[in-house]
Amino acid sequence: MTTMRAWAVGGSVVLAGAVNVATGMLTQNWSVAWGACAAVLLMISAALAIWHARSEETPPGPGSPPQRLQDVRGVKSGGSVRLTMNGEGEQILRNAKARGDIITEQND
Repeated sequence: MTTMRAWAVGGSVVLAGAVNVATGMLTQNWSVAWGACAAVLLMISAALAIWHARSEETPPGPGSPPQRLQDVRGVKSGGSVRLTMNGEGEQILRNAKARGDIITEQND
């Protein structure tokens, strides 16, 4: 997600620069060009800020799959089995047979 945000910010700066050059070339009035550039950059920045705020606060809807899934099936071990997941998500361990312990961990 961070890469997508970086591309969006970079694209908005490039777009604002293109508006600046195009407006300056068409009007030959560089103060108008800088004003148009600032306006475009401000609008795009506001749109990106709103998009970022909404994407972070909107939880997944009911019945939607989890963000991350660790699904392990059919494990057979002569010793112990340890299933570890870092961060949020869902862990599923099915049909596990072990002579030792079966341990699942989820670290935040």
